[in-house]
Amino acid sequence: MKIDVIRLASGFCHSVSFGGAIIVLWAAFASPSQAAVHSDNRESGQELSQGSLVFIDSNGQRQQRLPLHTKVEMTVSGMTNRVTLIQTFENNTQDWINGRYMFPLPNDAAVDQMHLIVGDREIEGEIQEKKQAKRTFDTAKQEGKRASLVEQLRPNIFTTAVANLGPNESLQVKISYQQQLAYQDGEFSLRFPMVVNPRYTPQIFKDQARRTLADDNSQALSLAALMDEPYQTANGNSNFEHMMQLMQHSVRQYSQSESTSPLKASLHISLNTGFELDSLQSVYHPVSKQVLSDGSIDIRLLNTDANRDFLLKWKPIVGSRPEAAVYKQTGLSHQTSALPAKDDYALLMLMPPQGNAEDIIDLPRELILVIDTSGSMSGESVAQAREALLEALSGLAEHDYFNLIEFNSNYQHFLPQSVPASSKNLKQARAFVNQLQANGGTEMYGALQAALKDVNREQEELKRLRQVIFITDGAVSNESALFELITNQLGNNRLFTIGIGSAPNSHFMQRAAELGKGTFTYIGKQNEVKQKVTTLFKQISHPVVSDVQLSFSDGTVPEYWPANIPDLYLGQPLMVSIKMPSHSQQQLVVSGNIGEQFWQRSLNLQANQSAAGLDLLWARQYISALELSKSSLNQERVEKQVLALALKYHLVSSQTSLVAVDLTPAKPLSFDAINKQIDGGMPLGWQAGGILPQTSTSSRLNILIGCLLLLLALGLGWRKTTLSNENQVVH
Repeated sequence: MKIDVIRLASGFCHSVSFGGAIIVLWAAFASPSQAAVHSDNRESGQELSQGSLVFIDSNGQRQQRLPLHTKVEMTVSGMTNRVTLIQTFENNTQDWINGRYMFPLPNDAAVDQMHLIVGDREIEGEIQEKKQAKRTFDTAKQEGKRASLVEQLRPNIFTTAVANLGPNESLQVKISYQQQLAYQDGEFSLRFPMVVNPRYTPQIFKDQARRTLADDNSQALSLAALMDEPYQTANGNSNFEHMMQLMQHSVRQYSQSESTSPLKASLHISLNTGFELDSLQSVYHPVSKQVLSDGSIDIRLLNTDANRDFLLKWKPIVGSRPEAAVYKQTGLSHQTSALPAKDDYALLMLMPPQGNAEDIIDLPRELILVIDTSGSMSGESVAQAREALLEALSGLAEHDYFNLIEFNSNYQHFLPQSVPASSKNLKQARAFVNQLQANGGTEMYGALQAALKDVNREQEELKRLRQVIFITDGAVSNESALFELITNQLGNNRLFTIGIGSAPNSHFMQRAAELGKGTFTYIGKQNEVKQKVTTLFKQISHPVVSDVQLSFSDGTVPEYWPANIPDLYLGQPLMVSIKMPSHSQQQLVVSGNIGEQFWQRSLNLQANQSAAGLDLLWARQYISALELSKSSLNQERVEKQVLALALKYHLVSSQTSLVAVDLTPAKPLSFDAINKQIDGGMPLGWQAGGILPQTSTSSRLNILIGCLLLLLALGLGWRKTTLSNENQVVH
């Protein structure tokens, strides 16, 4: 008996041949869109490694992955980081090609410049309305001109497309952005994401995307991108470039041993802090460090695997920690006229009042601990999450109340409602935590809704601090619906997020914490869990300043972001981007409550340090706030506001893109170009079988059904062969 198994990318689809008969086993969790792609792969006769995206040409031949080299240049000054990302595309084939690459950036990155470098020529990119930029790029591609297009898929995920790269040629795309540094517990940090964490899309949102595809082509592409669905035109023809682009970003079954090797990246950082350092650490990557004559520090990371986030931390020596700092800029970074600047932009950092630890009273709390046990959390991630929960439980006092919620394809409570942190209840909770395993989908909405909604009324009447700790890698695509849920149901809750894994979705977790008036903590390896969770619990045991407000000394309110300022905790500074009239003599007044007492502090905005790119940071946060406020009722107005802001400040956004075109035609019109998608690889630590297909059902059950069907097929094949042999013997 002949058995031939063909493994297909992105699912549990196997074609099993018994003699001349073909039986296709397709588990119930494969989506229709995946089925179409898998069918194409099967017909091509090529065996694809799971999770790989390799171009199959018109002759059915498998093409090699397009090489890409990434170099990152960072200049850190004060509280800002200017970053230039240099992507070198190489065509090592004899064909003309069009390439596309999807990559992550920090979710607060203000992308404002792009240059296309062809030989010794450098073409500066223009910011255009998104549809116009796409038309400009497509026209250049059709005319045989080299071109590049930078688009935003999500606030932290971008794509670069290049057109008409000739045989054995290379070109560079330089993308620049402005970033605000993080500061917490007396320590500065910057994080650079290197790999896109594939996302899970709940079935209800996939169904919505499919309905939109059928009803409205003008909205189909943006919604398909939002839901990670392949895009199809109304007549059913697939848009190949977008299908390949979005399929790479879909959650898929992944085997680390079978994947293509990760892309490589190099980083160079010029660190100019302005003060002496007590410590400087690259947390997850080995780097070289050299102190230069001007006092700056040269930091290099050469040709590393781009499969986990890069994190750099530095701490001033004791006594030099800033308590307040104001950085200021006059006018725009991209000035379009010679008229005098009418606005100033400022970045404020203010530490909350410092007190002795023994003076801070631990108020009774109701703590709701939520843990993600979906398939994307398999391996080290779920081990980190379990340890984080155990540390959180050990930090509870006897007068605290708590509960646990686990979620994957569904969610479940530890107990129906929160209970006292007695030794008996804690023992049972630890047993509950220790048996948690990663499996299934990432149905986050229901778990988050339960955590914010399931309030113990008795505890509410006792005025306990109600804090929700959400532990996840954030591998979901329906962020907008989750943000809306938090906004509508936060009430008196405070939401704190803990990011787990080598490449978490920081866009979701930072924004969720911001809306939840909490904080975001990133844990990248297991030996950090105890220290970071302990620090977090020390901070949130009692807010130092609540109900924070900003105003000028005359009572007017400046334009500042984030508009929803969270409570201030120990070691957690206030970071605000401000726009104000140029040469204003006003003082900035920061006020709030410490316990039941009113607190206020005035800052002189004239005594400041100059900085560049602050207008970009302000505009980026404004755009983020607008996007979070978007609904079906105000969508058109919000999109117009975002477009106007992005064009004024020269920023890539959901409504704008950067496009650069070399005016000299390169490709003869008689030649065709091949489309290629660059596989960005997978995050470090994702294990075989860890990423289960997108479904709301139990994956374990589906796998069991698939195995039973396989056994049944084998049995039928054996029975048929046996009967055939018996008949031959009889005759």
